[in-house]
Amino acid sequence: MKNLTSSETHTVIVGNQLDGRGNPGFAFRNPSAPIFYDWHDHPCHQITYAKRGVTQIEGPDGWHLLPTAHAIWIPAETRHRTMIRNLDGVSVYFDPTHFPADHPAQILTFPVTAMLKEMLFYTLRWPAGATEQHPVAQSFFHTLSLLCLEHMLAKHEGVFRLPRATNPSLIRAMDTTLADPGSANLALALKQAGMSERSFRRHFHDETGMTWQEWATQARLFRAATMLAEGLRVTDVAAEVGYASLSAFAKAFTQLFGMSPTHYRKLQTGNE
Repeated sequence: MKNLTSSETHTVIVGNQLDGRGNPGFAFRNPSAPIFYDWHDHPCHQITYAKRGVTQIEGPDGWHLLPTAHAIWIPAETRHRTMIRNLDGVSVYFDPTHFPADHPAQILTFPVTAMLKEMLFYTLRWPAGATEQHPVAQSFFHTLSLLCLEHMLAKHEGVFRLPRATNPSLIRAMDTTLADPGSANLALALKQAGMSERSFRRHFHDETGMTWQEWATQARLFRAATMLAEGLRVTDVAAEVGYASLSAFAKAFTQLFGMSPTHYRKLQTGNE
């Protein structure tokens, strides 16, 4: 994976004209090669759709996963960094003055219907700088923004976010878990945090709205989704992320992603 520095990331942003608003918007295909963009922001709202591959976004409120057949919303001026692995998708950028004002203020992932997917890809006909004097583009981006907002505001089962803590003790426990989720356990988290179990559980829930076990389980499944998208065998992935039982792994994965790990792997690798 190519890790871009802050300067290299800025160069990409300028090269793709992401430093402008693009009245009313524009789009481009995402790079398929694995790449990690450093912290950045841009004046446009961003919606990235994943047809295949894995993308993880780290923002002010935590870590977000973009699975197949979903899109991720990143509001304008939101600091974030992005890790892309073999993504087949499209990123659409909206001038905030042409997007409904009642949009979500934070990063979120939402499922995409077949119709909305086709509309997102259709925006590729308008690269940066091609829409300002184009009446069809003006109308199309307006309609697309309303449909995207409708999908974002609908309630969804899967929540593909790992909340971030502000307490340095909790951050140490989180970082240790993310580095090796398969080996994570409460005893190790308590050691890293330097807290009693009672205090740790209370502070963790207050900051994240989740129990430690829920957060750790989701961290394991995030890692599993990335590994499956790279074509690793389901049995190997289950063991790597800490599941002794394949059936327990399949149940947890299906509950979060709405499909079995085998089906997910086939969709991501294009072997279905």
